[in-house]
Amino acid sequence: MNAECLQEAELLEHQFIPEEWGGANELHRLACGKVGVLSHIARFDEKGSRHYYSTVFCFDPETGKYSPMKLIAERKDFQPGPCKRPDLEDVIFSGGIVRLGGGKAELYCGVSDAEGQKALIDDPFDEYENK
Repeated sequence: MNAECLQEAELLEHQFIPEEWGGANELHRLACGKVGVLSHIARFDEKGSRHYYSTVFCFDPETGKYSPMKLIAERKDFQPGPCKRPDLEDVIFSGGIVRLGGGKAELYCGVSDAEGQKALIDDPFDEYENK
């Protein structure tokens, strides 16, 4: 991987509406040969506050096809805590996911731009493994 490779990479269209942005945070090779993508999606509200959410989708490297993004966590899914600034209160930034087996996973996120936390969630990649 180098700068040229990144510049030539194909963008995945239609994952966001014009008011949103986001991207991939971590890739997981799935047993079915596809790639589970831990990602994030973000937007501003009418007051200028930021809202970031943890998402996933599935990418098939053989066909180039990908699933729609699925929201897996938001700020309220984590413990209360400090925020760096008031406009960052509703922000989580996907840092990583550990698949535990048995349908569960630990999701690690930056929270409110002030601390890191983890949450126990249903494994969001299970549904892609079984297709």
